[in-house]
Amino acid sequence: MRNILFAMTVSLCVGVATASAANPSARHIQRSMKMMEESTAEHPATLRVFFYGQSIVAQPWTDTICAQLKERYPTVNFEFCKRAIGGFEADNLSRTAVNDLYPWNPDLLFFHVYGRMEKYEEIVRTVRERTAAEIILWTSHLSKGQDPRAMLLNRDGRSRDIMDIARRYRCMVIDLNQKWCNHLLWEGIAVEDLLNDSIHLNPEGLKLYAQCIGEELVRIPSLGDNPESSGTINLLTINDLQTDANGNAILRFTGNRVVAVSNGDGKPDLKAELLLDGKPLTDYRELWGLTRTSTGPFIWMPAIKNVDFTVPLQAEHWELKCLPDSTKDGTRLHFRVKGSKTGDDGEGTSDADFASPSGRVVILKSDWHVAWPLAYTKHELPDGYTVTWDSYPLFTTPFAPQPAGTRTLLLQGCSPETHTLTFKGAAPQELGITSIQVNCPPKTIQQ
Repeated sequence: MRNILFAMTVSLCVGVATASAANPSARHIQRSMKMMEESTAEHPATLRVFFYGQSIVAQPWTDTICAQLKERYPTVNFEFCKRAIGGFEADNLSRTAVNDLYPWNPDLLFFHVYGRMEKYEEIVRTVRERTAAEIILWTSHLSKGQDPRAMLLNRDGRSRDIMDIARRYRCMVIDLNQKWCNHLLWEGIAVEDLLNDSIHLNPEGLKLYAQCIGEELVRIPSLGDNPESSGTINLLTINDLQTDANGNAILRFTGNRVVAVSNGDGKPDLKAELLLDGKPLTDYRELWGLTRTSTGPFIWMPAIKNVDFTVPLQAEHWELKCLPDSTKDGTRLHFRVKGSKTGDDGEGTSDADFASPSGRVVILKSDWHVAWPLAYTKHELPDGYTVTWDSYPLFTTPFAPQPAGTRTLLLQGCSPETHTLTFKGAAPQELGITSIQVNCPPKTIQQ
């Protein structure tokens, strides 16, 4: 047994390149790794990186990963976003992801969460359906009471499920659980020596966690680029545009996200209205988004896991105010909703599904998260307790010239099919647009 464990540990410790080369699923992040490796000061890459999960992902090992990437690739314009929610297992996170994750549309997603595997898979599947993100999954570290020897001999069901989901949805998977077991046995230390409590990481645990993830983030040209794993990100030039009968520039694209890159040479007095398939962008419900709601009383978790809508929105601030007859334990909230532009938009109670008269606010009774925090913290609902959020466009219209290097989201969220985007009133060349990036999710979601 010791010889087997020794061989496994040597495999873990021989170095970054060998460890990564032994992981064939690394092919599913090679587009991102190629972008980073080929970035230069003259032609810097932009990479959007998202960390999502619960308290383990919220711990600062993610800061180490970000710092390492910035040090290794100093010319890359990294856009990091960390939206983990401590205590929110997969069932809850599948609801917050609608406002948190999918609209942010990362290039590279780090994802780990506990809870029901059906909901874990739902999040991975929806990322594949809505974005062109490359996805990194990993098995869990050991919590108090788990035996590393037993886990190496008989892999736990959750690790097997994660590796199966990674295979079917073409994600990179890092077997952190196996690495953790090997480290504990090789160093002769207990599970608790890497923990602050029964599961959260202490400084040594954070260091090991970052190492287990970071050493796998390498470019391996022999694995290719594999855009079919996560969809495509294509860069089009002005030469790819056509002209309609009215002299307007037309971009024909296949995808659901379009970003313009500016060169700073646009004529300052010009603007162009954008039309999607001949209609104003404001008319499309799917081109609007909502922020995560403000937190519940006396806790860091959102008060409402998901707010939805049935009609196109407008950019505004929303308030939901609890009225005096709401119960102090939060089990039945009587509330009034108001938008900064819409105005008063109806009343409802938390024990029933709510749809505002305008259709701009829809809340399912199952998405309320106020009573649990009050019971957990042993507090009462504050008088006049208010929940807030914002509605915002996932598009830009009109488009005006921007400084050199600016990346402007033209639109996001349409069906990933073939569309036409019309620039009405000014040509992209006059607006200083030098290229246009189009993202398209993979055509085949699951194998």
